[in-house]
Amino acid sequence: MDINRILDGEEYDENQNLYNGKIKQLQREISSIDDIARYSYQVVLLANLKGVSLSSLRKLTEGFACTVFDHEKCYNDLVFPVISGTYYSASDLSINIDLSNKNAGSKISYTVTTKKGECEITVLFVPAIELGRIMLKYKNSILKYNPRSYLGHEGKKVNNSIKSTIIDNATNEFALFNNGVTLLSDETYINEKIGQKNKAQLIVKNPQIINGGQTSYTLSRIYEKHSGNDVETIFQSKEVLIKIITLIENTDHYSKIELIKEISNATNQQTPVINADKFANDNLQISIQKLLFDSHGILYERKRGEFADGVYNDYISEKSILERNLFYRMYFSSNGHVAKARQKKLFMKQEIEYDDLLAGEALNNTYFGYLCFMKIRKLKNPKQKVDLRTYAKVRAMTILYKPDKINDYEDAVKSNYQGK
Repeated sequence: MDINRILDGEEYDENQNLYNGKIKQLQREISSIDDIARYSYQVVLLANLKGVSLSSLRKLTEGFACTVFDHEKCYNDLVFPVISGTYYSASDLSINIDLSNKNAGSKISYTVTTKKGECEITVLFVPAIELGRIMLKYKNSILKYNPRSYLGHEGKKVNNSIKSTIIDNATNEFALFNNGVTLLSDETYINEKIGQKNKAQLIVKNPQIINGGQTSYTLSRIYEKHSGNDVETIFQSKEVLIKIITLIENTDHYSKIELIKEISNATNQQTPVINADKFANDNLQISIQKLLFDSHGILYERKRGEFADGVYNDYISEKSILERNLFYRMYFSSNGHVAKARQKKLFMKQEIEYDDLLAGEALNNTYFGYLCFMKIRKLKNPKQKVDLRTYAKVRAMTILYKPDKINDYEDAVKSNYQGK
């Protein structure tokens, strides 16, 4: 490796071969970093390496620290965070506040005592453009505790209403019409004396939006689409109400989840949280999602709209997403419980244990059954209601044609189902 020569700005390798355009681009980008002195260098190797020591890798990288990303680490740390919009960490999020029209200061704040400990509630209006900018950057990273993610087609009516209120009005009707955003925070700071007239700064630590994700995401789409000269004009004078719940005492993960469930139950949201959404962040569902992704590359949608950002940016297609109720139907039908697969609200019933998936061929049956189902639906009218016969076919195909090797599953489905 010519790492030192490249970082030193050399144009040729030791054999006087001219470096290619990609290396020159790397050199240009490094040289354009303003605070380059603050950085240290690390080499990332994309490779499936076994039995290679770190000392051996340092010899290869000319002494630079090295991190190896094998296929599993690539999927878990690179691919999945990108397609689900969770690749950022919003540990210290900063929001600018316009105070020009706030006669009584920027906020209302008070402390309440709950079963989960003391909380401080801060209520204030912030510029809608700031919320759009932040959401565009952090995406689902600040919706981890929310019972659902951004709803595209399903929330189209609400989304269009938000867009219309922002884009079609020069005045601030949005502050009246919108229910606002509820934010959970570990620490919250507001400073109204920042050396700028009619300005203040809000800083929240480890923020999570637990209500109003739909509003936030739609504002980010508007911000992204109109980013440029007209974005300031579109968002001018428009504000959104934010309620920040700061957990004063150290609250563990379980307490956070319980508090969020209670807030979701009690809050009248613009797009209702259905009962099934309340199970989306359970440990069982998180474990199932990871298991399906690690073992079969399946994108299990435990939260509605979880992969909307990946679909929107063409990272994945909607066809590659396995909806949560369909997963349950495939599990039951492919493993011999055909009648149960037709029952309603299977996700809500939560009648699968994690160990059930690990038992025998249960998980492989589910995956093969899913491939069969997609083939059957493709050859039939996709809008037609799924009947018992379809689930029976999934079971029969699994018994008769499921191969021993997972890599052969798709070919087995293609060659053995002719739409009878």
